[in-house]
Amino acid sequence: MYVDIISRLMAEAGHEVTVFVRDSKDSEERVNERLTYIRFEASGSKSEAYRRMGYWAALSYQYYEVVRAYARRMGEPDIIETQDYNAPAYYIIQYKLLEREFLKDARIVVHLHTPTYELARINREAEYAFPTYWIGRMEKFCIDGADALVTQSEFLKENVRRDFPDKEITVIRLPYEYKDGAIRYECGDYLLYTGRLEYRKGIMQFIDQMALLWEGGNRTKLVALGGDTYFSPKDKNLGEILKEKNCRWIEEGLLEFKDTVPPDEFNQIVARARGIVIPSIYENFPYTCVISMWQGCPMLVSKQGGQSEMVGGDESRGIVFDWDKEGDCAEKIEKFLSLSEEKLRKMGEQGRTYIRELCAADQNVEARETFFEEVRKRPSRKDFPVLNVRKATELPENVQKGEKGLLSIIICYYNLGDTIMETMESLMQIDYGRYETIIINDGSTDKKSLEKLEEIKEKYPEVRIESIPNGGLANARNVGSRLAKGEYISFLDADDRVAPDYYKRCIEVLEQYENVSFVYSWLQYFEGSDGVWITFNTELPYMLMGNMLSAFAVVRKADFISFGQNRKAMEYGMEDYDGWLGMVQNGRNGVCIPEPLCYYRVRKESMTRVMSNGARMYLYKTLEEKHKELYEEYGGDVYNLVNANGPGYLWWNQTWPNEFCGTHANSENQSVQMKNKLMKIASSKRGKRLINLFFKLKLDKLF
Repeated sequence: MYVDIISRLMAEAGHEVTVFVRDSKDSEERVNERLTYIRFEASGSKSEAYRRMGYWAALSYQYYEVVRAYARRMGEPDIIETQDYNAPAYYIIQYKLLEREFLKDARIVVHLHTPTYELARINREAEYAFPTYWIGRMEKFCIDGADALVTQSEFLKENVRRDFPDKEITVIRLPYEYKDGAIRYECGDYLLYTGRLEYRKGIMQFIDQMALLWEGGNRTKLVALGGDTYFSPKDKNLGEILKEKNCRWIEEGLLEFKDTVPPDEFNQIVARARGIVIPSIYENFPYTCVISMWQGCPMLVSKQGGQSEMVGGDESRGIVFDWDKEGDCAEKIEKFLSLSEEKLRKMGEQGRTYIRELCAADQNVEARETFFEEVRKRPSRKDFPVLNVRKATELPENVQKGEKGLLSIIICYYNLGDTIMETMESLMQIDYGRYETIIINDGSTDKKSLEKLEEIKEKYPEVRIESIPNGGLANARNVGSRLAKGEYISFLDADDRVAPDYYKRCIEVLEQYENVSFVYSWLQYFEGSDGVWITFNTELPYMLMGNMLSAFAVVRKADFISFGQNRKAMEYGMEDYDGWLGMVQNGRNGVCIPEPLCYYRVRKESMTRVMSNGARMYLYKTLEEKHKELYEEYGGDVYNLVNANGPGYLWWNQTWPNEFCGTHANSENQSVQMKNKLMKIASSKRGKRLINLFFKLKLDKLF
């Protein structure tokens, strides 16, 4: 309703407005000379994102693709306004920050309606389970990365500021169009609840309070009008729970549930009620309250939301009760029901007059025009948004920062003669001009591999080759970083490749943001797999359980030397993960370019594939010991993430439910399917090992 109303109002006020919305098919509708609707099919046939990510993350990526294509064709907008819920602007904001020319002069406004991370908490959902947890992180990134924030109520403003205490949030009420001949209040004999049957909407709690009155002999009927929602703690729809619990009152005709109805019928039902109930335990600025007050209906509402800001506390426009005061709801229901028809009509008329002024269309447009003009004047941000940012540790005084602008590409080489030339050829294609290549020969013994080094000396004389006794990958990387002359360093395995523009794009980000220490991209697998590793900006606490990048990252040499060098204790693997954690712990932040710009060869004999469970457990224990401060600080989050999603080494993509745990299985049938899936792979060597781990961790109780 908001999008429909405000888009038409702004167009009528002379502004060019384009609305982007997912749909079942692509279309472009020119509503009038200033208003256009762009509808796009949200599916894997239109965007590869759906094959790589969960639905909401993929939809966000497709929004970016659609908006970018439109901006190239029609020109970039002055303002992009987007909702917070499920983070549709995540990739639009990410690319705006990563690329200097994309949306350079545009400003992004996040309109706070109610984010998923708040809804999940209030509705008692498994808020740490994937993908819900990560959707919440994406929403918070959008809030932090936006140029401006706007919302409808002081209530939501204060609740969002619990997580963002320093953020400026502007409150502009929702607009409403008042039509002549609207249906008016008739003062019927029932109370009406309008809204979804959702836990946070307070309907369950309100029925309990009505039941107390019904037990005492009160015969006032309650009608609940709206669709149903799933209630996670009971693994059922809330409507089913309410009907089972309150079958007595339904049979006695004191409680009625009605499905959603067309607008005209809805208005009739509203007008015939004795009063409208909005009992939410958490709410923003509900249109149901705006519409009901416009029709002259007296209101009975909770304090916990913007509805109380409409009704006020003096009881002239309705009565407000406080869920935080025991017994207050039942007391206020009785008080409301004791009011005469004359008093109720007076309440309704006063509410109608007030809401018309509060949400008047002309005033709303003027307020938004003023707000948008102010936002357009704001300078572009100088830092990159980082959630749970840590204070940066000072660099040691004697650390070498390297030659300004020079990139040192370090290739660690051990018996990889079959693939090294392919790696070298990919480097010859890169479009960053100032770089050096250093090959650290880690004691290769294979004849072909040694011959390839001689071939490289002849074919690429500018390449430095340093031979050292075999000491393992961690040691080779550390040696290479110390030998590097550049301001930036990047590691490249001798069997992998990079896209021509990878290094250039990474360095552009590092040059733009002082608070970014390393930049990387998605990984494209080849040879043994054709998948893509999707990842995100480094972020705590997630990174304590799952690595978020490969060793391909372009990193400031001084930061790596000081905080990220690989430890020999990690000789069985994860040495780069350990180094990145060290950097994050010291306030060095990583940023991801969301495209597969690096190519990772999947080999049967790679360290990751041949790693034993014993080695894996040793490495995770070592990580915790070496980064104890971080694990202690985020112990509660780690506990909840593991309970919700299983151990971190089973995580793959946080935008999907983790297929190896059952937090996302909301029915018995889904749990059985998950069990069958695990049993199906149990016959393989890897499968047996996986099932054994589940039993060892007592995760077998899941089924």
